[in-house]
Amino acid sequence: MNFIACDWGTSRLRLRWRGPEGLRETASEEGVASLAARGGDRASIFRQALQGALQRLGAPCGLPVMVSGMASSSLGWRELPYASMPFALDGSGVVGDWVEPGVYLISGVRGDEDMMRGEETQLLGWAEQQGPGAHAAVTLILPGTHSKHLRLESGLLKAITTFMTGELFEVLAQHSVLRHSVGPAAPTDPDAFRDGVAASARLGPTAALFQVRARQVLSACTAASNRSFLSGVLIGSELRPLATGTGLIVVAAGEVLREAYTRAAVDCGLAARWSAIEVDGLAELGQRRLWKRLFPVSGG
Repeated sequence: MNFIACDWGTSRLRLRWRGPEGLRETASEEGVASLAARGGDRASIFRQALQGALQRLGAPCGLPVMVSGMASSSLGWRELPYASMPFALDGSGVVGDWVEPGVYLISGVRGDEDMMRGEETQLLGWAEQQGPGAHAAVTLILPGTHSKHLRLESGLLKAITTFMTGELFEVLAQHSVLRHSVGPAAPTDPDAFRDGVAASARLGPTAALFQVRARQVLSACTAASNRSFLSGVLIGSELRPLATGTGLIVVAAGEVLREAYTRAAVDCGLAARWSAIEVDGLAELGQRRLWKRLFPVSGG
């Protein structure tokens, strides 16, 4: 790999490099938000954080770095404008710039009503992985703090819809009245999770949320069980509108979220259109696709 892949998110900084001895990775809590909060010379702060991460990675000096994520936002190293939709999956519409020699900053994508930064490289990585299959009509789901549903048609990103599923879970579990009824992280209770998915359809999301409290008080459900129930309510509410659509649905996530979203998809009647893949490495693949466009002679 002739470049270093960097995913610079709001809360974390991650680097990956594939050298002669295989994959090396490093991560830290030096996310964009914490660096921006320091004040002072923004470019200097980001430069120093990246240099420190490169030293920890132990890659050879002089390798270029491809940076995606929030580093191109108003809080980041340098703000870049969003690319516009429809957005081609070959990467031709990407907005990027050399923020300094050897550091290439990749911007996000926007429509009239929604936007993303960072997920565009995961999308391009999925397209690189799929090859010609990327031209089918697909909804690609990228779960997380802010879950992205990306509507793809004929090799183009046509629409972005963001669901605050992950953030809502944390806020409700830690800062709402439901915090007294929801336990800390624990293995999923499949039955409680499915009950949450069903409640989201039967009652609607806001009424179903209060059932977390009612289950504890009226049915003596445990806090661990209620954590799974709450997850089911929120993920079920996110996925159920897809039942009226058409085309394939692909979720790209780590194992825990893949299993949770797949379980909810089955209960929402989406099993015939559903598939699930690992998200790890997709951003790196997307950056490789862009690298090959920047330097076509090298072949990536």
